[in-house]
Amino acid sequence: MREILKKICFVSVPHFIAESEEARSAGSRGPLVVASGSMARSVVLDCSPGIEGVYARKGLFLKNIRRKSGIRVIPVDYEYVEELNGRVASFLRAFSPSVESPEVGEYFIDLTGTRRLLGREIDTCGRVLAGLKDRFGLRGRCGIGRTMLVARLAAGVAGDGGAYEVPDISENIFLPPLSVTMLPDLSPATKNRLLMDFSVRSIEDLCAFSKNDLVNIFGKDGEVLFNYSRGLSRSTLIERETGREVKGERVVDGDENNDDALRRLFFDLVLELCARIRRESVVPRSARITVVYRDGYRYTTAGSLSHPSSYEEDLYRELLLHLNRGLKRRTCVKKFLLAFYRFTAPSAQLSLFSDTRRTQELTRAFDRIRDRYGRKSIGYGA
Repeated sequence: MREILKKICFVSVPHFIAESEEARSAGSRGPLVVASGSMARSVVLDCSPGIEGVYARKGLFLKNIRRKSGIRVIPVDYEYVEELNGRVASFLRAFSPSVESPEVGEYFIDLTGTRRLLGREIDTCGRVLAGLKDRFGLRGRCGIGRTMLVARLAAGVAGDGGAYEVPDISENIFLPPLSVTMLPDLSPATKNRLLMDFSVRSIEDLCAFSKNDLVNIFGKDGEVLFNYSRGLSRSTLIERETGREVKGERVVDGDENNDDALRRLFFDLVLELCARIRRESVVPRSARITVVYRDGYRYTTAGSLSHPSSYEEDLYRELLLHLNRGLKRRTCVKKFLLAFYRFTAPSAQLSLFSDTRRTQELTRAFDRIRDRYGRKSIGYGA
């Protein structure tokens, strides 16, 4: 039986955050710097291509960028960026049901077996790039290869607006001369040591080292270096669960850091979301809490719920521990974001304890009162 050749496409939008903000504020002019916040020690997350490396670059503190008239500096809108990233991933699923997005602005598409339906893979990449530009105002680049590593490196070679394909028989020619700085998943410190301490410039230079040598010198990065230097990489995509979410937010008024007031505000948010999920007769199995501070810093924690429930008392009791960790930072809180996901039908098992039934009946009565007279008509005591 003839083996099916894998065709992995890597789509990269290097300036995803900056270009998404430019597209959203089409009436504004001038290059853009997007930072994690508005404080002097906020970090530059992205900038317009025309000023990168001259006035600003990713990773710099905001206080260290070169200021120039006409350059706009804005804080990032994380919710908008995440929402747009999801929309782009949905757009790419029109070309393949298998899409993996390891980072914002980076997407792997499995195009294996799509030639009869969509035509040549390189032509499919052209349609992807055109769609990104027309629909979202984003400039991307595409690479095609047998593995995720080759596809990613091919996109780096293609440049903005370009698409580059590496046939299987050409991998041994394509990989060796490439710079080690192009290799993904490596820390900047490891790349700097390769260049400065060992004079390793290309992937071909790494082949002189054994696996033990690389692991002894670079630790976990050593195994990654060995695999990449031999062209070893995944060719099967891992799709993240992208089910529906029920989410909401609460903005904190004023600059007071009163923990008790913040907990009451958070409980009110839990109460609102629980009322919504009870109407749908579902139970969340996972939750995500994000605390946004005045200086732009974000604390996020997510995971499975030990005791899935649709009642605010149960969920608040479990989420309170994670919330308290976020409140330890002595900076004023700007807002809370809470999301429930991975929903399932509630258990039909009868409870042996009367307290549980009492809570259920009382909660249903509260819901009916709020539905009829408004959300603030009845509430919990302090």
